[in-house]
Amino acid sequence: MDAQGNSEALSGYGTGFFLTVGGTKIEIDEVTKVPFAEETADAIEVTHYKSPNRRKEYKAGMIESGEDTLELNYIPGSATDVAIRTAHNTGEVCAYETYLPAPENKWWKVSGYLIVLARGRAVPMNDRMTQSVTVRFTGASAEATAASQPDVTGGA
Repeated sequence: MDAQGNSEALSGYGTGFFLTVGGTKIEIDEVTKVPFAEETADAIEVTHYKSPNRRKEYKAGMIESGEDTLELNYIPGSATDVAIRTAHNTGEVCAYETYLPAPENKWWKVSGYLIVLARGRAVPMNDRMTQSVTVRFTGASAEATAASQPDVTGGA
């Protein structure tokens, strides 16, 4: 909220999602939903016979980055389709970068690594063809401001 109490909410319009498959970075075209890691820490029980006030005790354990779904318009045979199919078939750990609109005409970059677990396509009557790609994030993600999105060739 700004000093006058007005919302500073932003639209996601212009968001870019990039994937590096086989050493080549491409922009995934026609994206309608960007996936993000939902990081959850395990809880390790460390209770002992003299835990204070007969209460269970816990410490934080390993962090699981989780999985999410990339959703896009399906363009059969496009560079995007080939990249996603290749990542799925090879099981390669792929670098990803997401660029979100941020204040002051900047971008907010979220990056890390993922594997493509599943891809599903839908071809409904009288509507657009879509593709849902289930990804599992691996390792930690990073976040920082960026001046611009990468200029790469690819996609549909």
